[in-house]
Amino acid sequence: MNREEIEKLIEETACKERAKKGVSVEKVRSILNVIFLLCAVVGLILYFAWPDNRLAGMAVIGAGMGFKIIEFFLRFLF
Repeated sequence: MNREEIEKLIEETACKERAKKGVSVEKVRSILNVIFLLCAVVGLILYFAWPDNRLAGMAVIGAGMGFKIIEFFLRFLF
């Protein structure tokens, strides 16, 4: 066996092991992205519809950014 065949076998084995896991990182990232988008929309609506208390809209947007930061780290760590 040469080096290329060994690397190919290692890559195939790693892909099979990732497929066996129950919850994939891609699904978690997708869910976190949906939560981020919902927070962004709701936060913008609150920010402009409730001018007396814009802090509530900014808080919802900030919480959404927290979810986006978690998704960001998942993307680069896994």
